[in-house]
Amino acid sequence: MDVLISKLKRSGHGCRLFGEFYGCIVYADDIMLLSHSLNAMQLMLKICDDFAIDYDLKFNTEKSVAMRIGARHNVVCEPLNLAGKKLQFVQSLKYLGVFVVSARYFKCTVDHIKVKFYRIFNCLYSRSKAANSEIVTVELMKAYCLPLILYATEAVSLSATNIRVLDNCINRALYKIFGIGDNSCLSQLRTCLGLPSVADLIERRRSNFMDQLIVCPMQCYAYALDRI
Repeated sequence: MDVLISKLKRSGHGCRLFGEFYGCIVYADDIMLLSHSLNAMQLMLKICDDFAIDYDLKFNTEKSVAMRIGARHNVVCEPLNLAGKKLQFVQSLKYLGVFVVSARYFKCTVDHIKVKFYRIFNCLYSRSKAANSEIVTVELMKAYCLPLILYATEAVSLSATNIRVLDNCINRALYKIFGIGDNSCLSQLRTCLGLPSVADLIERRRSNFMDQLIVCPMQCYAYALDRI
C-alpha cells in the first residue's frame, strides 16, 4: 500500500493541510481518499485503477462509495468511476467505526452508538439483577458501555447535539438502575458514582491522547540512545 500512497502523493491531487498530504488515509486495507474537487478525485481513482492492474489487485466496487461534504453536498453531480463501475453517492459512510454524514461541514452521527449502548446495557441489566446491587450494574456499564460512547473521540469532534444524545444515554441507564429521573438528583448521583458529563470525559480522553503523542517520540528517542 505504500506504493499507492506514494503515487497519490506525487500526483499533486488530493487534500493538503499546511503543505502536508492528507489525500489518502489508509488503515490496513481500508482506504479513504480526500479531494477538494470531483475532477481531482476521478484522477486519484484512475491512479488506483492503474495500481490495481500493475499489482494484480481488485478493488471491491460494491463496497466502495462516494460522499460530498460542503456547500454543494446535496447537488447531483457526475458519477465517479472505479474499475469500470460507477460509485454510488451516499448520505453517510462508515470508516473505522466512525459514521460521517454528508452535510455543509464535517459532521458525524452517533445514532448507531445509541442503539448499541441500549442493546448492551439492557443485556447487562437483565443479567446483573441476580447480584441485587445497583453498584455492580453501574460498574458493568462503565466497563462495557462507556468505551463504546468514547470510541474515537480523541480524533473526532462531536457536535453539542451529539454529546447531549450520549449524555442522555447514561442518564436513562441510571434512571433504569436507580429509578431516579430528576435532573438535580441525576447530577448528584453521577458525581457520587464518578460519572462526569460526556463532554468532560471526552476532554480528559483527548488530553491523555495528546500527552501520549508528545511523550511517545521522546521515549522512542531515549530507547534509541539506550540501544546505542
